Amino acid sequence: MAMVMALLMGTVLLAGTSGLMIRQMMARKLGAAESYNQLAESAALNGLNRIISDLNKDDRDNYTGFLLTLRNDTQQWGWANPNAPATETSPSTQLVELCTPVERFINAYPRGTGGEPDIIPINTSNIRADGVDGDIEAGYRLRSYNTTATGGNGEGSFYVEGIVMRGDTLLSRALLKRALYVNSRVAGAGDWAVISGHNLRLNNTNIDGPGYVFYLTKSPDNYSAGQYSASCFSSLLEDVGATNADLGGPDSDNQIWPINIDETKRGISGLPPANLFEKDRINDTTSDSDGDTIRIWSFDDSPPAPGDRDGDDLNDIDPLTGEAILYPPLPCGEVICVRDADQTNASDFRTLSEEGINLAQTGGKIKLTKNILCNNSNNFDCHVHLDHVRLSSTKLHFEPSESGAIVLHLDQPVSYPNNLNLTQAIHLSGSAELCAATGNDCSTKPEQLVIMAASGEAPATDACYRTRQSVVFTGETLPYALLYLPTGIVRPNNATLTGLVWASSICVVKDEDALANESNPPSFNLKTEQNGISVVQSANNHWGWTERFNYPGYGRMVTRAIRGTSLDVFERW
Repeated sequence: MAMVMALLMGTVLLAGTSGLMIRQMMARKLGAAESYNQLAESAALNGLNRIISDLNKDDRDNYTGFLLTLRNDTQQWGWANPNAPATETSPSTQLVELCTPVERFINAYPRGTGGEPDIIPINTSNIRADGVDGDIEAGYRLRSYNTTATGGNGEGSFYVEGIVMRGDTLLSRALLKRALYVNSRVAGAGDWAVISGHNLRLNNTNIDGPGYVFYLTKSPDNYSAGQYSASCFSSLLEDVGATNADLGGPDSDNQIWPINIDETKRGISGLPPANLFEKDRINDTTSDSDGDTIRIWSFDDSPPAPGDRDGDDLNDIDPLTGEAILYPPLPCGEVICVRDADQTNASDFRTLSEEGINLAQTGGKIKLTKNILCNNSNNFDCHVHLDHVRLSSTKLHFEPSESGAIVLHLDQPVSYPNNLNLTQAIHLSGSAELCAATGNDCSTKPEQLVIMAASGEAPATDACYRTRQSVVFTGETLPYALLYLPTGIVRPNNATLTGLVWASSICVVKDEDALANESNPPSFNLKTEQNGISVVQSANNHWGWTERFNYPGYGRMVTRAIRGTSLDVFERW
């Protein structure tokens, strides 16, 4: 009996010991598996941090942030061939900034990779000893990247795979998804566009100070990645009609930088928004309207000249003297005329005395002071509308509010008069001068005078000699100003300006010549820096673009991936 009991007890102990051993073995196996899973998750996180570090690298010579604006998954491997036009088998991957060097890639995505890249190893030796022959290796792989970012801003989602292997045996893998905020900003004042337009004929244009020339093009295929060396530098001078070779080449501080504005090919809209120049707006209105009726101004110091007012295509003749009738340039018969915005007949033009304004015009100078403009308001920006400015010997000064600005509009709130020989433009020549002035002389702050034309349609490609909504000036007749004419034309001729020029068309041409003289092309010198401070920085501070709109800037962008509030998501399989 005792022997039987001993055998039964031994059997029970043996079974218990075996069960405990099996449990320990299973626990070790599960622990190892969990450990491998944790290694895979760590590898994915490590890999993602390396990828973001590559993309956010603060090195303009090795910039890869442009990849953040391109989708990279099974539907479009944009990182494989960035800035390429669409083909029959591949959609467009074109960039906004077409001359961005695209030969630089991140380590996790080698050049030319058409699908999932190879595994990037993390360790160079056994990452952990677990008593089994063969080294344990960890690595990562970028599975895909997609983005909702438009114009360089939005969200980008990374999918990074972490992999743990022993030789050819897969131990574990984990897929990490992280969504980050994609943000594009102009890095510094030197990266801003100080000249920007759709139709450019620059001739001998020189930029004295920091800043780029933006060429807004709807033909991005001309500057595809395959033509980077040829089109982005040598041919650009010809494309914008420039004779100054310093504007071309990757090492130029003021180089021409083509921008894709074909929105069907991932382009953006063209010039900055008009509300940059509306901070605390008040319109200049007529004297007797209690601020309800916008007043339109015209200025012309030209002498009386023959004209055709009877419509027979001949100059009108005085029947008594037989000589040509000399008509004053403006309908009211004086150098300055005003009208109500909704009245466009010749009889609607009034002299200053009829408007109730007593303005002393001495020494060939006209100064419109605060007590004349915008109802003597202290609002920051006083907006004045113009029909016509043609001056050759008169200095025209506008007085802004203290620390404020004057905005001159060439576009009309209602309509232009017809058949009154009004140019609907600004034309300055000779000894004329147009500026903002807080004293007897012009203010040296270009941000205090903005000339704007933002309504209507932009002119056609060959628009250099269109009159409406144009600013024509020579020499130093327009010394300090910011020119913002998204539907207008700027036409300097051997002129110097301190400020910015953003316009639909910018034509450095002579009034009398349809084509530039190649041996002596007309010139334009744009100064973009004063006392070591860029005009852009001064304008930004004056108008408060950053603080009011968090405006990212208008120029060559740097795109970054920024960690937001979303959580990492791991998937195992």
